[in-house]
Amino acid sequence: PEPEPEELEDYSLQPMLQSVDEKSYFQLPSEEIEVPNLDDVERLLKQLETTNPVAELDLEEVLEQNTVEIAQAQVVVEDEIQEWDISEPEVVVESVSQEALAEPAVEIEIADDVAEVDQIDEVEPEVSVQLETETGGNGLDNWQSTARSTDFQVLYFDVNGVTFAVPLDELGGIHRIAELNHLIGRPVWYLGLQTSREAQLDVVDTAKWVMPEKLKDDSHKEAYQYIVMLGASMWGLASTELKGTEALDPSMVRWRETAGKRPWLAGMVKEKMCALIHVEALIAMLNAGLDVKALDK
Repeated sequence: PEPEPEELEDYSLQPMLQSVDEKSYFQLPSEEIEVPNLDDVERLLKQLETTNPVAELDLEEVLEQNTVEIAQAQVVVEDEIQEWDISEPEVVVESVSQEALAEPAVEIEIADDVAEVDQIDEVEPEVSVQLETETGGNGLDNWQSTARSTDFQVLYFDVNGVTFAVPLDELGGIHRIAELNHLIGRPVWYLGLQTSREAQLDVVDTAKWVMPEKLKDDSHKEAYQYIVMLGASMWGLASTELKGTEALDPSMVRWRETAGKRPWLAGMVKEKMCALIHVEALIAMLNAGLDVKALDK
């Protein structure tokens, strides 16, 4: 018999496992964390306990120095108004219609003066007001400030492009300007005598009384439309336009405390930059025949 063949070894290919380096995701810190020195901290705490930083500031000395500086501070006193600069820029005040001026809250009535010969006595050539020009006889020696403590209303009116204000409670009324009688021997600023149903009104050429140096001729007289009456007197200021009324807080006016050279000036309305008339003083000046520059001499 034939011999049995020897078993052949199995040389078939088997996959081999490859060795892979084991990776670690843990990395040691590159720098060591510096631990604070507890001894230093303890030493600082002890220093804070033994010292008082506030005491080292010497607050008493600082407060005393500040008190001295405040006491020595110069107080700025605003100069009292002695001059009235009519070259200030004109402030535009919203015009108020005649109907608005006649509202009950304002109680301003514009009277149309029509002279009727059969109802009026003969006009005297001279006004009955006696002019007192001697020192102390013009009533200005008892001048008092008209500074208010409560709100009050004023009427704004225009004279040759300049705005004035008069308190409503010192306003004697408003008349439309009509035919005037020119009296001989009166001051140049006396516009004329207007005869109304109730009385005879002494009308002032306001522009010539206040700003004669600004006038070149008498053409400004043609623009006069109204007469703003002063208190209970017969004096009235000729006006070119009524510019409405406004309620003022006393703080809105820079009040004058002494008569100075402008006794007719009660103060200045700050926002409008216009003169507030001292009615009583202005009446006294007109009675004495004084114009705005009379007291400069």
